[in-house]
Amino acid sequence: MKKIYFIIPALLLFTNGRSQTLSYANFSVSLSQSVSVKVANNNSYNTALSTTTGNGVTWDASGLTAMAGYPTINLSFQNPNTTPYQSMYSSANYCEYDPALTANLPYNYYGISADSLTEWGSYEPSAQHEIFQDPDKHLIFPFNYGQSFTDNYAKTNYSDATTVSSYQTGSRTVTFCGFGTLILPQGSFSNVAMISELRTNSLGPDSYYYTWYDINTGKKLLYRSENDGSITTAWCIEATNSIQENNPIRYSISPNPTADFIAISGGTSNEIFSSASISDLSGKIVMQLSQLNSSEKINISSLLPGIYFLSIENNSSSVQTKPIIKL
Repeated sequence: MKKIYFIIPALLLFTNGRSQTLSYANFSVSLSQSVSVKVANNNSYNTALSTTTGNGVTWDASGLTAMAGYPTINLSFQNPNTTPYQSMYSSANYCEYDPALTANLPYNYYGISADSLTEWGSYEPSAQHEIFQDPDKHLIFPFNYGQSFTDNYAKTNYSDATTVSSYQTGSRTVTFCGFGTLILPQGSFSNVAMISELRTNSLGPDSYYYTWYDINTGKKLLYRSENDGSITTAWCIEATNSIQENNPIRYSISPNPTADFIAISGGTSNEIFSSASISDLSGKIVMQLSQLNSSEKINISSLLPGIYFLSIENNSSSVQTKPIIKL
């Protein structure tokens, strides 16, 4: 089994009561929705956006312009059985593509679960394709601001339907490096996560990727890839988000650190939270809770000493995550 390494800075996470966590519950919203995308002129992208990181930042990408001659792309996650190449990617449970542009754009195959999003390969209209033997992990859930992981991959590249052109290995380091507001040509999006990725390549230069996600829905709002001189910039052209967490969660944990029990206090009197979970530093959920009330105690004595994250969701789909130190 391959190893995944995680780095957590000493200063963690949470300000202004907003969730700085990309949870599976929120990301899964994007699995049932399409997203309309424009390919941008690369020279309209402000390269300072890629290095603007931190908490509470603003990224101004309002100057993006669409590349002439490119249609609007409507991407959606579909069952791989709807594609002609499903048998080649039997481990994938989702395929992202535009049903109207399969003659122009690839099928991208993913394995998506409650703890991660991994890539199993892609198939181009030209029949060039790739198949991963060791899948390429892009995201973990929950993914917290300041968190980073590195994962290895291995794949086979094909120059056409049957000809192997190369074998490739490497690693992908993914970092939740920014949280704040993204300004696109159509307006501002709040509660946005910036995810940066460095992918090493046994065959050649490293690649760099920058993606801005709407934490409320998991949708990609802005995407930039830089691969050996090949650069792609694209942005979501849909209306700005209007979710303002009308019922934000306000709660505290005590005692913290603790060896056995934690008590939750705050929220409205006798508020019932729809779900709660505790995850370790790797993002693995180690305790799943439901119908938790705002005055409940949680027994964590069975957990090993270390740092964990308690994520609580209310009936308005607001999510708040706090660290727990288990003695």
